[in-house]
Amino acid sequence: GTLDKFIGDCIMALWNAPRTVRGYQAAAVGAAMEMQRRLVALWAEWSDVNLPLMRIRIGINTDAVLVGNVGCEHRINYTCLGDGVNLASRLEAINKKLGTVVLVSGTTKDGASDAFRFRHVATITVPGKAQVLPVFEPLYPVSKADTSADDELEICTSPSAAAADNSVSLEGSPVDLQATSAILHCWKPIPLLSLATLAEFYEKGLGYFTSGDLKEATQWFDR
Repeated sequence: GTLDKFIGDCIMALWNAPRTVRGYQAAAVGAAMEMQRRLVALWAEWSDVNLPLMRIRIGINTDAVLVGNVGCEHRINYTCLGDGVNLASRLEAINKKLGTVVLVSGTTKDGASDAFRFRHVATITVPGKAQVLPVFEPLYPVSKADTSADDELEICTSPSAAAADNSVSLEGSPVDLQATSAILHCWKPIPLLSLATLAEFYEKGLGYFTSGDLKEATQWFDR
């Protein structure tokens, strides 16, 4: 990927420009997951010296945007512009409302589905847009899911954030914001498990959730 700029405490990066990158959606998702993995590793070092544990949120979207040198003769900057960039920023912010750390759009999920397993988190409406958009959370690489049950993956989840403000709404029932936040609030860091066991655990719990049995889902994820 290409590191475009720092915006305060934000990093803006893009893939497939200035050079064409094969599998750029998967590369972007992989970079996001690696950032989160390395951050968790840093937590152990920081806690040893009583430093606060910083968290990061990431939003990824795939779209046709304007990319190139933008500006005038006195100041010029290589960057990308367009609605697709704005949506990526929205996804980053919505992580806080959904209790997730990485969210991707449907276009990114479709482009990276051969490389990663995703779960549907919610359907959102973005201010100024009439179209409803599904958003997804990457779980783990497909290649690892296809290996033996001896492979292990450590999952760390952040607690649910406060309820969303009125600028973003979630559509559908029973998968709405309140229900999603309630379930995510019950998720705890899971010890090392085989991927087969982990997938079975989440599939059963999400089955309770999507069927509307929130009490059973809460009890399941609270185990």
